[in-house]
Amino acid sequence: KDHMGELFQAFNDMEVYDKYDMLLISLPPRTGKTTTGIRFLSWIMGKYPESTQLATSYSDNITTSFYNGIMEIVQGDRYKEVFSDAPLVNQNAKREEIWLKVIKRYPSIVLIPISGSMTGRGEAEKYLYCDDLVSGIEEALSIVRLESLWSKYTVNCKQRKKDGAKEIHVATMWSVHDPITKLAEENKDNPRCKIIRIPCYNEDGESNFDFIGGFSTKYYKELESSM
Repeated sequence: KDHMGELFQAFNDMEVYDKYDMLLISLPPRTGKTTTGIRFLSWIMGKYPESTQLATSYSDNITTSFYNGIMEIVQGDRYKEVFSDAPLVNQNAKREEIWLKVIKRYPSIVLIPISGSMTGRGEAEKYLYCDDLVSGIEEALSIVRLESLWSKYTVNCKQRKKDGAKEIHVATMWSVHDPITKLAEENKDNPRCKIIRIPCYNEDGESNFDFIGGFSTKYYKELESSM
């Protein structure tokens, strides 16, 4: 639980206290990364409804999940109470776009798979959010595919960032060649970059995520043996 608190603190430090321009978070699969990202982006959208955020992932299944999660939050009573001046005014489920407060050229957030066309769709005024750009172990084992993925990130995503926009990557570090690991190496001495790596095991060889349920030390040991 303390590890998840570290994530929440990092998001808070980045947005509220402006400590970081880049946040890189690596956790094992299915440990709450995407859920945390959905809540963070919903908060940012409520704070800056007339700015555009850009979010991407390796597939439209993930971006659709993101879209549905954000829609659930912005239509909820708690959101309406906190952000009464940033109501939902329009949405496009097919294009995964959401407008808050006013309808304008670019939506409050657009969610696009990393391989999709981003031209004319939106831009990252406050945040570029990348969630699991690597599709899985097969892609992680291919240097050629990872080099292609890096090109898609730099061409498709990074060029959509406006000056001053911040960047967040939440993923599982699979390879020294994957985007989040390359960015960690590039920014290892950058005080404006926060890097969080939480492995499945703690220093005693026990699960760091047993509190979630279904991620016991036995679970990870059996997974390790099978891989």
